[in-house]
Amino acid sequence: MGNTLRELRLERGWTHEEAAAAMGVSRGQFIKLERGERGLTERTIALAARAFAVLPSRVIGEGTSAVGERSTPAPTLPQPNAAIPDQTDAVDPSIFKGPRNVPVYGTGSGGSGGDFSFNGQLIDHAPRPPGIANRKDVYVVYLVGDSVAPAYEDGSPIYVDPHRRPAPRDYVVVELLGEREGEPGPAFVKRLVSRGGGKLRLEQHNPPEQLDPIDEADVVRVHRVIPWPELIGI
Repeated sequence: MGNTLRELRLERGWTHEEAAAAMGVSRGQFIKLERGERGLTERTIALAARAFAVLPSRVIGEGTSAVGERSTPAPTLPQPNAAIPDQTDAVDPSIFKGPRNVPVYGTGSGGSGGDFSFNGQLIDHAPRPPGIANRKDVYVVYLVGDSVAPAYEDGSPIYVDPHRRPAPRDYVVVELLGEREGEPGPAFVKRLVSRGGGKLRLEQHNPPEQLDPIDEADVVRVHRVIPWPELIGI
């Protein structure tokens, strides 16, 4: 299948980089398409038609107008701000995995209003994603309950940073004092609303509500849950 990508690009005075950006593909992929080294697909024909503001038939060389026949100038389209990766290039999933050295701490069934309680046991080690390659003391727990779904579902592993102070709208692991000294208290995962004046204010999604303020004196720890984009380094 032929194509008119070079003709369309030169009509607009675009470089290979500009044409590739308009289509949302890499420069190398565009050059291969323009030279015919890589065949056009329905997807790339549609991308080119949108980028150059022509019919798909024009992209593949059908219905090409004679010079000077164009009655309506091609509209100027906004340049895409994202590049679509070449789907023929395989993604190596191993780049998202690191050494399996993040401790996973066990939890027990909760009580007194908590979702769970820490049992203090190291039960496993989880992979260390690239975004936290040098982060110290990060740990993992498995979420119990669906109060913050769909952000985090029941049974999901959550990575927790005990050192970075949480900001409003961060998800947090909160542990309260136990009924007896030395015993684990109730713990839960919620979203932080605010913290100040000796009060901790939290909210959840299921059911959607803001919880009653908690006295800081009753709190053992408030640790920040690391979001997934941060874990993978974006």
